Amino acid sequence: MASSNALPLALLIIYVTLSLPTIYIAIKHGLKHGAIVGWGFLFIFCTLRIVASGIELNDRNSSSAALVASIGLSPLLAATCGVLHEARAYILPKSRRPLDTPYLIIFHLLVTTAIALVAAGAAKLNDTALPSDQLKRSHALVKAGMVMLILGWLSLAAFTVATLQPLFARRPGKSAENRGAKHLLLAVTLSMPFLGIRILERLIYFFTENPELNPVTGSLGLRVGLEVIEEVIVTLLLITAGIVTRNIK
Repeated sequence: MASSNALPLALLIIYVTLSLPTIYIAIKHGLKHGAIVGWGFLFIFCTLRIVASGIELNDRNSSSAALVASIGLSPLLAATCGVLHEARAYILPKSRRPLDTPYLIIFHLLVTTAIALVAAGAAKLNDTALPSDQLKRSHALVKAGMVMLILGWLSLAAFTVATLQPLFARRPGKSAENRGAKHLLLAVTLSMPFLGIRILERLIYFFTENPELNPVTGSLGLRVGLEVIEEVIVTLLLITAGIVTRNIK
């Protein structure tokens, strides 16, 4: 019993600890350039991980813990998008980012819709009393939601690459001014592969229904290697960048 509770207990401690600097960063970065959006979503992500760990500690086989864990992908993606939006605001003049606000809105609508589909479908997957046709619809909802999450990640990766391009053109007097923004952009860039692995792992689980990939009852090694490490690394990257750039102007 103690062994089965070790991981959720560790995650509970980790995300309670990480949520504190996230609040500090959100306050320091403030409302300028919509910075509060990214850091607010990162705090929501930490909160959902705390809730999921608490549920799992109470009931090892709880389907609610798995559901909350899956929903947690949405605010982590949204947080990364928000930090990218903040970085672009410091790197590029407003005239060169006319699509930023529309993209931010569309991205959040896409990710929110995706996670709503995943939540609606996943909530019924463990209901053995459901008729087969309703079960198929639930599977279809989950799969559609995961495909939308992958599309969201791909668009975010493309937007990140597009933001990196101006940095290769050296401009006199700009390096010191943009140093903070570069820290934010670097954190987002390094986060993208880990986010991709995390979302792809969920996609494979819902499409194959491999019990080894179950976010609560599956293989501990796979869970740590394909879920926990990726999420912790992304969270640490964003928090580190947020603290380093706490006085960004």
